[in-house]
Amino acid sequence: MDKAMPHCARVDERQFVARVTMLLSWIMTSLPLPARCTSPAARRWSAGETDRSLLAAVRAGTLVRLRHGAYAPTVQIAELDERRRHLVLARAALAQQRGGAALAGPSAALLRGYDPFGHDLNVVHLARLDHGSSRRQAGVVHHVVQEEVKQRIQPYDGVPAVSPADAVWQVALLSTLEGAVVTADSALHLRPGLAHELQRLAARTVHQPRSRVARLAMRLARSVGESLTRIACFRNGIPSPDLQHDVHDDSGRLLGRTDFWWEGFRHLGEFDGKIKYGRLLKEGETPSDAVVREKRREDARRGTRCGMSRFAWFEIQPGSTGRRMAQLVRELEQSRRLYVPVGSRA
Repeated sequence: MDKAMPHCARVDERQFVARVTMLLSWIMTSLPLPARCTSPAARRWSAGETDRSLLAAVRAGTLVRLRHGAYAPTVQIAELDERRRHLVLARAALAQQRGGAALAGPSAALLRGYDPFGHDLNVVHLARLDHGSSRRQAGVVHHVVQEEVKQRIQPYDGVPAVSPADAVWQVALLSTLEGAVVTADSALHLRPGLAHELQRLAARTVHQPRSRVARLAMRLARSVGESLTRIACFRNGIPSPDLQHDVHDDSGRLLGRTDFWWEGFRHLGEFDGKIKYGRLLKEGETPSDAVVREKRREDARRGTRCGMSRFAWFEIQPGSTGRRMAQLVRELEQSRRLYVPVGSRA
């Protein structure tokens, strides 16, 4: 998945999802039904729909079925990417619950603009606020959470969800190491202050299953590609790099910021992807212009007596990193020989 969307994009997304969600009139709580009435059939009846009319609309392509008892206009859903569609699906699932519930885990992370890398976005995750049990049913995973987690539930765009820190922590507990790091990195990039809350969670849950994975996911990168590169280093026994390192020339002038820095080897690293170049585009620039500008920056940084490595998307996919990481080991050793004074070598 791509990196977390910028703030302005998330605002547009929230408005778009809210607009589409309003169209799901027969599943939303704004219907003039008693609060206890949550059956899909009752909501369809109140909206003037029947099973036959809904089926006819689906066959005609006017409506698309999101889940049992939840439909939406096809033209609106077709405009949504996978993330936005999940948020509409999550709102629909939440509106159908008989007891109290809130978005949790990957669903809560997506609601807040974080990256739940590697998770099935056709599945909604809910925290039970009633006496419901943990289970997976009809495309929804229900989680029983501790009372302190319930107390931190807060609405976001009118949708109840676990707190930002709880969302990141829950995703980490449900993820591979790669998925845990990607989500934590994207959240910490948007909200650096979460680091303290996550550290407190880590200290309180040291014996919780899979908490080691979650604790490894606490350092900051700017994109999914950068996160996966860091995990590839970890899995292949390569020293962990510093992230977002400022590079200066001999006069102290800032040349730029690099994704990775191995100080003991005097070696720089950059994740090289189309997504990244899209993020770097200035007004009026094409992706090719950004590539040329980045190449000039790289040449200037090489002039500071440092080695340089670049990592492509296909090279750092989980399970496919061996060859690139072996090459990185050789590049690091070459930089150490060329640029690190003999007396300073470990």
